[in-house]
Amino acid sequence: MIKETLTSIKELASRAKISHHKAFTAWYAINLHDLDEDEALESAAMDGGNDNGLDLIFADEASRTIYILQGHCGENHSKITSKDKWDGLVAAVPFFEDTSTLRANGKADLADHIDTIKKDYEGYNIAFGLISLGLFNEKIEKAIQPTKKSYSAKNYHFFYQHQEKILTEYKNLIDSETGIASDTITFVGNYIQDEGKYGRAWIGSVSAAELTRLYDEYQNKLFAGNVRLFLGSRKGGINEQIIKTAKDNPGLFWALNNGVSIITDSAIPDGEIENKLHLKRFSIVNGCQTTNSLAQAKAGDKAKVLVRVIAAKETVKNDVVRFNNSQNAIKIWTVRAVDSTQEKLRKSFQEIQIDYAPKQSGSRKKKSGEIIELDRAAQFLAAQDSSLLIQAINNKGELFDQPYSKIFYPNIEAKTILLAWKLGLACDKARIEQLSDMSDDDESAGLFAVAATFWIIFIAHNIISKHSDLSSTHITLQKINTTPIDNFIAKISEQAVDIFYTLAIDTYGDGEEFGSHKSTLRSIKFLQKIEKKTDFKVRNLKKVQKLENICKGIS
Repeated sequence: MIKETLTSIKELASRAKISHHKAFTAWYAINLHDLDEDEALESAAMDGGNDNGLDLIFADEASRTIYILQGHCGENHSKITSKDKWDGLVAAVPFFEDTSTLRANGKADLADHIDTIKKDYEGYNIAFGLISLGLFNEKIEKAIQPTKKSYSAKNYHFFYQHQEKILTEYKNLIDSETGIASDTITFVGNYIQDEGKYGRAWIGSVSAAELTRLYDEYQNKLFAGNVRLFLGSRKGGINEQIIKTAKDNPGLFWALNNGVSIITDSAIPDGEIENKLHLKRFSIVNGCQTTNSLAQAKAGDKAKVLVRVIAAKETVKNDVVRFNNSQNAIKIWTVRAVDSTQEKLRKSFQEIQIDYAPKQSGSRKKKSGEIIELDRAAQFLAAQDSSLLIQAINNKGELFDQPYSKIFYPNIEAKTILLAWKLGLACDKARIEQLSDMSDDDESAGLFAVAATFWIIFIAHNIISKHSDLSSTHITLQKINTTPIDNFIAKISEQAVDIFYTLAIDTYGDGEEFGSHKSTLRSIKFLQKIEKKTDFKVRNLKKVQKLENICKGIS
């Protein structure tokens, strides 16, 4: 992979006439963030001797994040990355916040570029990252958490990606490319073209035989961008009717069916065969049931279906999937489940045999083994953050809209998800046990309703984060998935329940200030009071086990 990557970087440098160092940062943004190549090269070209560590700045609209990268390609890829590179990245923060110094140093283009991005993408998350083709440096990894905690950088994300991590992500990306790499589709008769803010589209009739050909060749991979796989032809179901129509009245099929929608990166007309398009990286996003049913019916050329081929912009692809499936009440988190962030996480969880955020595939799919549900995992993660706690309680669907990129922040790791998942389940269990111990006439029992789980998660996460080093390299996905960690989390959850019980009763008082128990657990004012008290309680806890120490003892 390193040879393949260096070859790709070399070709990019040669074509753009830039150094390998500049080409590497551009390559990273192009391949791992889908940044337009011209935009990446233009931004990388601003890199110079007095750029103050601001090698590449760009906005990732899909994740709603502004990235500031410090890149390191180097000559010897068997050496570890120098800690100085991380220090340079951290030192770049003030220059990003105030560009006047860059202008004074003769970097007006870079200053203008930063100011434009900050203005055009106001409200986006901001992430500073060191990317390096050098080997892993533990000192850099250790520096991330203290940097995040510093007052001046508290509003930013910081991350470090070394050679192994970059190459692994790149390989996973290649292995899990969405949809079909390339093929063709041929229309029956003429097709029409359209163009708009969404991109471009080609609309026309396609024979059942053509769709069946694609299905026979690729099977479910053809629907990689679909949030739902074939639901089956249950007796009396809609798919049974589709198959019956295709068999008995193929000539009517076009008029009775809603059609098929295909998302593609590009569609190029064939130079020789009329009405034939060459598609790159494409997937059927609506029409899975129709395509499967036509293949089962073996309708051939007798049946036709309306097909839309859409070359959509990256920023609207998820919306196309979501609204194309709106007639079946697709929830927004099932759309997010197929984005690149979740695909990477899903790949990591496969290594420990955990089914993470499975794509919807029909209610009759038999569940086996442990499954992490994306909507609930997002609630558990959001509950750890005081700014999202109330939203996690009131409307989990909204977590997948504006706050999504904050919850599933840049380069979030599977171990973070698994820890949050286990902590969430343990806190819910501890809440139920506490509630069962309370008498039926205990008026405070309402403070331990289901919503209390998320308050307990908030306190439990505070205990762990303040008494453990979550950046420790000893904390791994594999070690979190062990009994000793389960026992540790159970103890933390019990402590969190005790703290919440004490603080909730004391803060609620006679209830005049907050109203009902239900409204209290959804009150920002209640949160503000609890948060201050929680910080004091947690900091003064004695003999709290450190997560990293437990992980050290796990072989």
